[in-house]
Amino acid sequence: MEKETAFRAFQGDFSRELGRALSYLYRSRRKFMGERLREYGFAGIMYMILLHLEHHPGASQDSIAQHMYLDKCNVARRTKKLEELGYIRREIDQSDRRQHNIYLTKQGQELLPTIRSYLSEWGQSVSQALTSREKETLISLITKMTGQNR
Repeated sequence: MEKETAFRAFQGDFSRELGRALSYLYRSRRKFMGERLREYGFAGIMYMILLHLEHHPGASQDSIAQHMYLDKCNVARRTKKLEELGYIRREIDQSDRRQHNIYLTKQGQELLPTIRSYLSEWGQSVSQALTSREKETLISLITKMTGQNR
């Protein structure tokens, strides 16, 4: 009976505890990356846009916002800043001249290893208390929760 009561209490708090943990991790990564990329003129999600463009060259602002579940206005501001800093370039889409395709510049491509290194550093710091098996299980469960296939 004691186990059942504890389990029900956990179920009631699960959503809140999950939200708190994910929120903390999100804010932690945002702060960590913000501090490390500040010298490059970065703020917020700018590094995520570069990483997205690495795998989706020629993406539009709308497709970036949609794929990454981001606000279109925020993506527009950040891509403008990335262009001003010389990390991306825009080309008019030949099939729809109202749309621009966005590509990494050489400078943007050269920054990617630094971004990945910082992300790896953050990941190691927040998971240092976990075993390899626990890390694998954590990723598997979160992936299952998001409905994504690995």
